[in-house]
Amino acid sequence: MASLPTQNELRQAVLARRDWAVERLGGWVRHGSVLGQELSAQEYVADIYEEIGFASRFETIDPDAISGLPGYSPVDWSYKNRPNVVGLHDPASPKGRSLIMNGHVDVVSPEPSSLWTSDPFEPRIVENEENGETWMYGRGAADMKGGSVCCFWALAALRDMGFVPASKVILQSPIEEECTGNGALALCANGYTADACLIPEPFAESILRRQVGVIWFEVRIVGKTTHVLGTGAGVNAIEKSWTVIQALRALEAETNGPERIPEPYKGIDHPINLNVGVISGGDWASTVAGECVTRFRFGLFPGESLADLRARVEKCVRDAAAGDPWLRNFPPTVEYVGFQAEGCEFDADGDFGKALRSAHSSWRGSEPGQESMTCTTDARFFNLYYGIPATCYGPASRNIHGVDEKVSIDSMQRVAEVMSSFVGDWCGLERLK
Repeated sequence: MASLPTQNELRQAVLARRDWAVERLGGWVRHGSVLGQELSAQEYVADIYEEIGFASRFETIDPDAISGLPGYSPVDWSYKNRPNVVGLHDPASPKGRSLIMNGHVDVVSPEPSSLWTSDPFEPRIVENEENGETWMYGRGAADMKGGSVCCFWALAALRDMGFVPASKVILQSPIEEECTGNGALALCANGYTADACLIPEPFAESILRRQVGVIWFEVRIVGKTTHVLGTGAGVNAIEKSWTVIQALRALEAETNGPERIPEPYKGIDHPINLNVGVISGGDWASTVAGECVTRFRFGLFPGESLADLRARVEKCVRDAAAGDPWLRNFPPTVEYVGFQAEGCEFDADGDFGKALRSAHSSWRGSEPGQESMTCTTDARFFNLYYGIPATCYGPASRNIHGVDEKVSIDSMQRVAEVMSSFVGDWCGLERLK
């Protein structure tokens, strides 16, 4: 293996690629890759893979092939024309440790986009803004196309210097991190595995130490339709849904009770969150709503059982219905679509964690933060089901999933610097032939 370049050489190589990285990120943001519309963004990233010397592959997802695997989440939508994409660097005689760099392509809806300062899918750059840094606005700029570009940036800078990793490196661009994780699961099931996995989620140059699990579920309530002139003879399913929402809020409060919060999360205010995300009810303004479906998100701590949480949710809904004369006779149903994700932990003191921490410390002069997150990421698949240590380390961001989402370009550059050192240490480097 070749000797590693100096830190100053890496700094200059990364800096020289800054405009390229900003341009690639901006172009990617323009491909609004919300659920079901990921294809053009995947084609775009495949071109970047090829540009930096990685062979790109499109991988279709067969839900029947993965539905029986641990970590699978049920869906009620199609996978047609919605591939994963991988980029491969696979030396004939690998010498270092192999690595996955995983960054999901999907983004959440920006609606209502009228609340944004500018078009959410048209990147907007503001210099010398927060912390005196340059920021790019746009849906997906932070969560998480910016982090993925950090990986490409580091690898491109090394290539510019005449270096490539001495071991296998797999770039992964999965779909559905924001709703199921089935994209990452399918890639692992298809053999795209390695000695470690780095996921550049926008966690402000900190390392993910643990994350909660997440379930999605929907509650369906049936009412009794009638014309509005006889409202009293009907039962409004939308209004009856409030009974269930209030009961689930009480369950949320119970779950966040001091006696239930494990030690790593005791310093975090309200670590388990219920979200009332989608409500669909009625079909005519002058007809009492006869049905209402509400979709929820609920969390659970690492080590807790998905089955236990589902049982608690179902009992909560049953108990709420039992106290209502209508719902007692027409009980709500609970169904599960989307996330059925366990929480997980990462050993930051293992070889992978030490290597990443060391790379950060060598550039920044101190240890990176280690975060206990109240959300989930695709890291769970690698840590829980495939024996691959995985963590998140990515740039600073603001307003992810919200209005005027943005990522710090300067933070991206710092992350790319650290990644260039980390790849050299973990994978080893060899001269580009």
